[in-house]
Amino acid sequence: MKKYVLFLMATFALLGGLKAQNVEVEGKVNDKNVQVGKPFTLDLSLKVPYGWFVEWNDFAIDTLSEQIDIIKRGNVERTADADSNVIVKQQLTLMTFDTGQIQLPAVGLKYAPSFDDPMRLQAFTEPIDLYVTTITVDTTLAYKPIVEPIAAPIRMKEVFPWILAVLLLVLVGLGIWFFVKRRKTHVDANGNVIKGPVIPPYDKAVSDLENLRQQKLWQSGKVKEYFSSLTDIAREYIEGQFGVNAVEMTTDDILEEIKPLHFSTEAYNKLKDTMEVADLVKFAKYSATPLESDTCLNNMTDFVNESYAHYQDMKTKEAAAQPENAVKEEVQNV
Repeated sequence: MKKYVLFLMATFALLGGLKAQNVEVEGKVNDKNVQVGKPFTLDLSLKVPYGWFVEWNDFAIDTLSEQIDIIKRGNVERTADADSNVIVKQQLTLMTFDTGQIQLPAVGLKYAPSFDDPMRLQAFTEPIDLYVTTITVDTTLAYKPIVEPIAAPIRMKEVFPWILAVLLLVLVGLGIWFFVKRRKTHVDANGNVIKGPVIPPYDKAVSDLENLRQQKLWQSGKVKEYFSSLTDIAREYIEGQFGVNAVEMTTDDILEEIKPLHFSTEAYNKLKDTMEVADLVKFAKYSATPLESDTCLNNMTDFVNESYAHYQDMKTKEAAAQPENAVKEEVQNV
């Protein structure tokens, strides 16, 4: 047993001697006195026997320690010496913003006798003490004015993406405008715009009221939709037939604006009663009875017919009065 232990000790001593003899690691800086905020370099090297595997540290993070930042990683270079050893080197550019005494930590580099060897050995560089000084300012020199920022010239490659974006927005806008215009206008095979017939306001109102009657909205529980459609028909008719901006007006404003048209009191009251009931339903959650709902549609139909008849009568009287007025003007001129 004693001989076995001695044999193991001799084996480990021999392996340790071979390791110390065949593997060398080094971390070196040019000067241990560095300036704050000024780059300095760390040269790393690892020497292993030929055929050995080196798993080089890729320094994935941007710091070597809390006090030292990595700002640049040089290329990893592999060379051989006269004794058939492989030397792997890399230069790191470092920077620190602390002052006074700081320590550059030991850096571990991994290797193995072969790539297939599952065990990775690691060699560490020696920690290096650094002394960081501030930048020396020569106070004997005269103060110089602060230099204003220098405007960099604008390059085409910087402006081109913006120009392209603007052109794309313009093209998209034109496409939307053209699409909407095409939808609003009908064009025949030769590119000519097809103009549809213009429905007179009176005819449209009569047709819309009849369609509303056929829909039976209030009978199916859609009372609010029914009265909204009814007042919309009235507003569009008054605006189209008499030139009153009724679509944008309240009920009170409409009733005030149509007074100069001198409708009959009966026609005026039919419109007034219908619009007021509709406002109660739409805005005051009033529950109109079936009789009120049906009466309002009938009253609105009567108003359209009676107001249009009054309008036609006024036009006839104006046309008849025009020759008489012309004769009076001629007599006055003579």
